[in-house]
Amino acid sequence: MFVKLNFSHPGLAGLVLRVMVGVVFTYHGSQKLFGAFSGPGVKGFAGYLQSLGLPWPEVSAYLASGAEFFCGLALILGVWVRLAAIPLIITMIVAIASATGKNGLNIVNGGYEYNLVLIAALISMVLQRGDKWCLKE
Repeated sequence: MFVKLNFSHPGLAGLVLRVMVGVVFTYHGSQKLFGAFSGPGVKGFAGYLQSLGLPWPEVSAYLASGAEFFCGLALILGVWVRLAAIPLIITMIVAIASATGKNGLNIVNGGYEYNLVLIAALISMVLQRGDKWCLKE
């Protein structure tokens, strides 16, 4: 027997998704940008990007970690959510193309399934209007 749920809160659903995705990006961005939470910091992240053969690894490190941190904060606060999601989508596409794509889908093998879930969540934010708890749309 199934439990029937007789409520719907799409605005609340958008808030939960937006804030949690924002927390994830802010956390990882702070690791890469500031070395917080035992992260590599910009120098360490640039070294990793260099090992992947990406051009301008230090510039790329600042762009990717800055996008993750500051756009993640924008998602948490609900400020220009649609605009903030776009650099994050690009960052995840680059991560797939340069790092995780070669490992297949399965995250256990270092694959890109996590990146795809984040891209899907971000695309949903781009496609819908900001929820009623956004500070600025």
